Amino acid sequence: MEFLCSQCSACCRNIKGLGLPHNGDGVCLNLDKQTNKCSIYEDRPEICRVDRMFENHFKSKMSKKEFFILNTKACHELIDKEKLDESFKIDTKEYDNV
Repeated sequence: MEFLCSQCSACCRNIKGLGLPHNGDGVCLNLDKQTNKCSIYEDRPEICRVDRMFENHFKSKMSKKEFFILNTKACHELIDKEKLDESFKIDTKEYDNV
């Protein structure tokens, strides 16, 4: 099972308080604003890796499916906050098909 990401980068624009580098506006310094992609994707920190966060911190507390659904719901909140198109929202029922 993999985390389903719509690649909207809403999470990358809301990192204030996570200990990641930003220039004061909460947008990650590693977000390439022209491509809307992470410039250090292969070397991104653990907090930016949903699968690794599950394995290292949440595996004993809940199932992977539950964790991915919680993260998807958090994504929905950030999508709303950023006023992004609803099409970026992934239906949590998709995890039933994975």
